[in-house]
Amino acid sequence: MVRLEDYGTWEEALRRLEASRKALLALLREADSAWLATPLGEGAWTPLMGAEHIALVEDSTAQVLRRLRRVAAGESLPPVPFVPGEVKDGKPQAPEGVRPKGRLSLEEVLALLERARAFLLEEADPGNPATFPHPFFGELNPLGWLRAAAYHEAHHLRGLQASLR
Repeated sequence: MVRLEDYGTWEEALRRLEASRKALLALLREADSAWLATPLGEGAWTPLMGAEHIALVEDSTAQVLRRLRRVAAGESLPPVPFVPGEVKDGKPQAPEGVRPKGRLSLEEVLALLERARAFLLEEADPGNPATFPHPFFGELNPLGWLRAAAYHEAHHLRGLQASLR
């Protein structure tokens, strides 16, 4: 069971994000192009699609953080329906909006990762008390969302690294 608290304070979560991104970028840049384009199993994503997914989740997380910042500032925003995450065969499934399309080149994925990280850091506000439900972790404040992003990238990075062994 994942414990987001294990991803530490705001500063620790940021350090984890920095370290995992550095490792992910090195892995992608040094990888053989055939490996990047080959599904990692029956019905699985390619490594490039996994990286695209990481960027899409991070962009989505930044959008949530932006919403939380606006709510904390007193802005009245329309409610967003909560859609719980789907689990299949014991594995959380990526919600529709963060499933990779698989049509991007390595350069496009690297640019997407860069933009998503910049957006995430721009929207992050450690003092914000507002919360928003995560599809798998429930109600989270900005620190919880940052921890979830750190967990998510590290989780996929470990899978990519293991596939190279």
